[in-house]
Amino acid sequence: LGCPILSSMEVVQVGETEEGMPVFVDQYAYEADGVILCGRVKAHTAFRGPYESGILKMAVIGMGKQHGAEHVHQDGFSDLGRLLPMIARVIFDKVNILGAVAVAENAFDQTCIIKGMLKEEIYEEEPKLLIASKQRLGKIYFDNIDVLVVDRIGKDISGDGMDPNITGRFAVPYINEGIKVQHIAVLDLTDETHGNCNGLGLADVTTKRLVDKIDVDCTYPNVVTSTVLCTPKIPLFTHSDKTCIQIALRTCNYIDREHPRVVRIK
Repeated sequence: LGCPILSSMEVVQVGETEEGMPVFVDQYAYEADGVILCGRVKAHTAFRGPYESGILKMAVIGMGKQHGAEHVHQDGFSDLGRLLPMIARVIFDKVNILGAVAVAENAFDQTCIIKGMLKEEIYEEEPKLLIASKQRLGKIYFDNIDVLVVDRIGKDISGDGMDPNITGRFAVPYINEGIKVQHIAVLDLTDETHGNCNGLGLADVTTKRLVDKIDVDCTYPNVVTSTVLCTPKIPLFTHSDKTCIQIALRTCNYIDREHPRVVRIK
């Protein structure tokens, strides 16, 4: 389309919430004649609410850039479901938001819903899309798994490397839902994550091959901004996939050792 790509970390403060939290927006977006928000609507990995990952989060966290995200996350994720719409209202009042294009995916990571919304429709329509997205989320149809083997994790798959909404292993203590897994073995990183190992700390065993690919300079800014420091921790690691899976199995407690329950996902 010949449109320029203007990208920077520069932000401007556009106001404060009713509770006194400063609200920041990307400088280019603030100066634009109009903004069309675009985001994938899906279940978040660390908080619950009518708005989770999606359009409002893209306005608040995305357009807020690093500086804005730090302010929003400074007290963790537990209250983010309540704060997100409150912060977004300040942005909607101060920035020329024209509308939004929301997308949702099915269990195969394929886009299955595309919905255009006017600015006035976003608050009402996004929660409906979130429900539809959660209904289409992939899931493991087994519970009480002894070992879950994950071939690879990465930021291109989930903010937490592997989606806790599927694995049942969350990084925050106040979400405890989904399947029960005793040990998770992670074998590798995706190429697309560029060494960002966020989410590795949710595994129990991994491989040296994965550890050698870690780029801490790529990983840590994301972790520090989120304030959840457990997600990049390096677990016990082994020299082969086979040993990794064997150790995960051997160290399980109270299982049927003749018939262990092992699930492997890509």
